[in-house]
Amino acid sequence: MTWFWIALIGPALYAFANHTDKYLISRYFKGGEVGALIIFSGIFSVVALPVIYWLAPTTLAVTPVRALILAVNGSLTVISVLLYLYALRQDEASVVVPFYQTIPIFGFGLSYFILGEKLSVWQLVGSAVIIIGAFILSIRLEENGGLRFRGRVVGLMLAASLLYAVNGVIFKLLALDSGFWQPAFWTFLGKAAIGVLLFLLIASYRRQFLAVLKLNRGFVLGLNSGNEVATIIADGVTYYASLLAPVALVLTVNGFQPVFVFIYGVLLTLFLPRIAQERLVGPLLAQKILAIALVFAGSVMIGFA
Repeated sequence: MTWFWIALIGPALYAFANHTDKYLISRYFKGGEVGALIIFSGIFSVVALPVIYWLAPTTLAVTPVRALILAVNGSLTVISVLLYLYALRQDEASVVVPFYQTIPIFGFGLSYFILGEKLSVWQLVGSAVIIIGAFILSIRLEENGGLRFRGRVVGLMLAASLLYAVNGVIFKLLALDSGFWQPAFWTFLGKAAIGVLLFLLIASYRRQFLAVLKLNRGFVLGLNSGNEVATIIADGVTYYASLLAPVALVLTVNGFQPVFVFIYGVLLTLFLPRIAQERLVGPLLAQKILAIALVFAGSVMIGFA
């Protein structure tokens, strides 16, 4: 079970990043300007490259085709994060993040056909429980007592989860015969490359990025840098854990992520309300607790079946 404790580091750090992302979007990227955040997220991945090369100089000994596949695969995570950021500007982190638990469901299908990994009855039941929890969260309770389907958030997060699952399966497929460090290096290079491409090709994103650098430069860059370091470490331990256990199994450990997000959100609301405020009253609180509990229970069923 060593892989479990390694994999658990990921959701704890991802949850920290989720709240930091929400804080940055709410306070410094108002109006939904996520371009600056995604460019910074992509380009910052370059800091991991010299560290990986120092640990494993043979990472450069790879065919051009393999390097390209790994780089493109890495870019999928940046696109996944972009979709997540657009969802995050629509709703609270404790609502958005649980939808990431559909990743194992996509991962099951992909790993079954690509890696030949099998599924048990309990894993299928756990997937169904996760879907039920996600459905509960997809319904927004209005203050007037009405109900509204969070269609945009659901669509964005399902697409983000699919891309993340594809990335995890391809990473393991190519890492099985080369070890961890080589695919990690080219994956992070791909993330940095797409960050540069977004800066060069999308004018609105470029303007947002330059504007953020001009305003609140020190604080925003410092906070964002710490956030990206946490994300890189989380990515690294998740990739490493996927070599110790089936991909779908490792991804289910992320079922702890919405739990961490909710706990962090409650603590921030109670002690640092200027940073984050979760809606913790009446039916809204009950809905979140029920949905997150189902998502967590489904993840446990999958992970320990």
